[in-house]
Amino acid sequence: MLTACEDIFEGGSLQPDGSVPSLTVNNPGKNQKITASGGLRVNITAVDKDDVDYIDFTLRGETAEKPVVSFRTSPEERIVEFDTTLNVSGIAPGVYKLKVAATDKRTNLSVQEVTVNVTTQE
Repeated sequence: MLTACEDIFEGGSLQPDGSVPSLTVNNPGKNQKITASGGLRVNITAVDKDDVDYIDFTLRGETAEKPVVSFRTSPEERIVEFDTTLNVSGIAPGVYKLKVAATDKRTNLSVQEVTVNVTTQE
């Protein structure tokens, strides 16, 4: 019978181990100005020894309760490079917070937030 080293040394537990995913928001930059018609480019890097199980993205107005954009991706890889452009053409100009949360296979969580200024013109 073959057993992975991880299973032998850690008892095969998938409980949080205190090792949170490394999460970097490469784009947008802090207080970056974007136009609603141009979209919001989101580029992140996430790394974890236990695989990144899922990454949640939410874009919410500064005083809003509900997000204007919310989605999840489930890469299930140790190194994740995620790059997309969000359609924000229907949102009002103003200050928004992009929140990115990466969770690994052991439910360890890492969160990053970036403020974005949405305008109607360039």
